[in-house]
Amino acid sequence: ALNNALVGAIVAALRAADAEPDVAAVVIAAAGPGFSAGADLGERAILIADPEARVARGALSDAMLAAPGLMGKPVVAAIHGATVGAGASLALSCDLVLGAEDLRFAWPEAKHDIYPSLVLPMLLRHLGPKDVFDVVATGRPVLAAEALALRLINRVVPRAALLEEACALAESAAQYGTDSLRRIKAVINASGVAP
Repeated sequence: ALNNALVGAIVAALRAADAEPDVAAVVIAAAGPGFSAGADLGERAILIADPEARVARGALSDAMLAAPGLMGKPVVAAIHGATVGAGASLALSCDLVLGAEDLRFAWPEAKHDIYPSLVLPMLLRHLGPKDVFDVVATGRPVLAAEALALRLINRVVPRAALLEEACALAESAAQYGTDSLRRIKAVINASGVAP
């Protein structure tokens, strides 16, 4: 789950990769049965009781979702299995998203009586209001084929080939210079259109 330590590590790793001249592209992937279970609900109870900690976590989460778009290098998400809430938003913040055949997006915040502050802005960059309401209000899973049809992902690939395909896509997208990519990404992000 995405707790403070993991979110901080993701932000630090993306910033370090952007600053490293030998890194041409980044692939964000996960080991295990799914990409991300979303926010750490156990940590949420602590944040509710501490307003300063809640504000700090909000800033850290915002930094995580902004980091891929600020990089002058392509960032590819290679997602599989459960890809939930804030983890789904992280995937959608990437420039390109490959989903395995077993992908299951879900936004269950409403079921937990949580206002989806990270989820709504990201989903509204990708979907129309009725589709956003559908997936957020119901919390229903969005499987790989539907995610592709909704353009939440760029393509569906076999689970066994996910990382290899993501690396090949990242290499292909990295053929341009970082200054050019940074400008391209800035225009895309400023337009409000999903990366």
